[in-house]
Amino acid sequence: MTTRFTTASEKWRLGPNWPGRRCGAKTRSGTPCQKPALKTNARCQLHGGRGGAPSGAGNGNYKNGRYTKEHKATVRAERAQLRELERLGRMIGMFG
Repeated sequence: MTTRFTTASEKWRLGPNWPGRRCGAKTRSGTPCQKPALKTNARCQLHGGRGGAPSGAGNGNYKNGRYTKEHKATVRAERAQLRELERLGRMIGMFG
């Protein structure tokens, strides 16, 4: 595994007088982020400039289907059926 070392020219290039576009997102300390913004976005890699789902995926922020409206409705219907079965079981004396 190789480690990349920054050279003196890179430190100078990304220093406080660097003329390129900065990220500018608010950091946890409340100051604007000073990392360089990516070419494709106005933010750096840490603040949303890279990654995410590919465009056109159509699944929003879901990693799985557990929290979709359809799944919630299915779970709700199954729980209602279970409650009804428990109620009927109590009526005939199966459940105490």
